[in-house]
Amino acid sequence: MRKSLYILIACLTLFSYSPVKAETVTKNDVQLRDDLIFILLYPSIQQELKKQYGEIKQNYCGKIVQIKKLPIGTYLFNVTVQVTTFEDAHSPPHDLVTITFSNEKTVEWEAIDFKKRRLKPNEITKCTHPL
Repeated sequence: MRKSLYILIACLTLFSYSPVKAETVTKNDVQLRDDLIFILLYPSIQQELKKQYGEIKQNYCGKIVQIKKLPIGTYLFNVTVQVTTFEDAHSPPHDLVTITFSNEKTVEWEAIDFKKRRLKPNEITKCTHPL
């Protein structure tokens, strides 16, 4: 009887101890994901900047502002990115540009919204995470 009790306790101990760790998404994981998405979209960003400005615009401080999954069960997304444009060696004028891309209607990423706002000198700041 005592031996059976020890075996039962040993089995319960083995089965109750699980090495499964809770999955946690770190801030670094999110930043890595955003960096990857931004770099994959960068050719489309450059193309849209050229279309809107009539020339290639230098930019920095690129970041993902929003990722929106479209109908559940699909791989369709709207991704909003933001960059700051500049002239020469980071000289004015600086524009804050926000572009939303979608893959809903085409395999390629298509710009569905473009907004730009001229930044005032006091609004220009260092990038917290420059790309």
